Amino acid sequence: MIRVGYQARNPALQGFWSDLNARVEALGTALPRSPRSTATGFTIVGISGVGKTTSIEAILSLYPQVIIHNRYRERDFNFIQIVWLKLDCPFDGSIKGLCLNFFQAVDDLLGTRYYENYASSRKTIDELLPRMAKVASLHSIGVLVIDEIQHLSQAKSGGSSKMLNFFVQLINTIGLPVVLVGTYKAMSVLSGEFRQTRRGTGQGDLMWDRMKKDETWSWFLKCLWKYQYVEKPSPVNSTLSDTLYEVTQGITDFAIKVYMLAQIRAIVDKEEIITKQNIELAAKESLRMANPILKALKENDIRILSTVEDVHPIDLEPFLEEAQDKLNRAEQFQALAGTQLSVNVGEEGQLNSPTAVESEVSSARTTKPRKKRKEPYPLEGSLPEIVAREEQQLTAYDALHRAGWIRSANEYLLEEVPDARLLS
Repeated sequence: MIRVGYQARNPALQGFWSDLNARVEALGTALPRSPRSTATGFTIVGISGVGKTTSIEAILSLYPQVIIHNRYRERDFNFIQIVWLKLDCPFDGSIKGLCLNFFQAVDDLLGTRYYENYASSRKTIDELLPRMAKVASLHSIGVLVIDEIQHLSQAKSGGSSKMLNFFVQLINTIGLPVVLVGTYKAMSVLSGEFRQTRRGTGQGDLMWDRMKKDETWSWFLKCLWKYQYVEKPSPVNSTLSDTLYEVTQGITDFAIKVYMLAQIRAIVDKEEIITKQNIELAAKESLRMANPILKALKENDIRILSTVEDVHPIDLEPFLEEAQDKLNRAEQFQALAGTQLSVNVGEEGQLNSPTAVESEVSSARTTKPRKKRKEPYPLEGSLPEIVAREEQQLTAYDALHRAGWIRSANEYLLEEVPDARLLS
């Protein structure tokens, strides 16, 4: 796409810049007479979690994003070229938000001030779109990738159609190839625009579905199974393969995260080996929201799938925090058990059973330990010594009261008035 899109955009040709300026100014109007655009579009649509964004970013990283030119064919040629630019569609599907993201992304790459100069709050969408096209043409962007295109379906009335029409104009007018990436939720938007569908399939569109349980799944597990962190690594077998596919239905993101959570469960539970049971339990706990969709995928229930536009991703943070808390509690238990070992040593120097140690630790957690009295006390007749006399079998208050250390609260009250004049 990059190479084909550049065929009609040679900045070294005479008249290229004047023709390009005319094309940018003609956005939304009749096109001037100029060489035909060779750019084409490409659409990638697939179920959430299969790896669309990850794969696209990996492919784009194979190309230098910015090239600074100095000479061309023995002549000075100062030019900054952006080979590719990837943007995420705004969550509200607004065109203005996409334009602002574009200017900010270019500024981050080149250190320019397009956002400051063009992104004024008073600028309208009709003003921002030509400026976006002008910046894209000034730096000869090789391909523009717009991810999360399904957010267009949430745009206000007419917003999605206007943005898609703008993408078509970028392809037709300034020859900028555009790649649209999204989930199945974007199908209703893309299919509603015939021109965009035609341009989007210029290079052949891609419907990216979940993996089937075939050689692709086997190869994927062979690569995934290298990442084992349990103490007892085990080779992948048909039981584990079938179980993992059963609970994830071949969705890449789910399979990786369930595989990781199963290992975390094995480490926390001291099993230290991946089993069918901990895979099933990990999936049951982490895929609660996605289980209805996974069941519909398994049974090919079109009635349910037609009502679901996307699959809920897994949030790993709660499970990682829970596992860390369990490990921390286990370490605290072991440390506390170690402090109780001296209490559980028998007369012959043999340790009591682990059950006895655990009971000691449990009682130490639930019962507040008594403070052991120091005997004998250094001063005979002192307050602690008086209270500690066992033969008295008295409370501390009664023992001190009997010893004369506690007096009545009425001791210093006047029992009689010496002079009646004091009453007046």
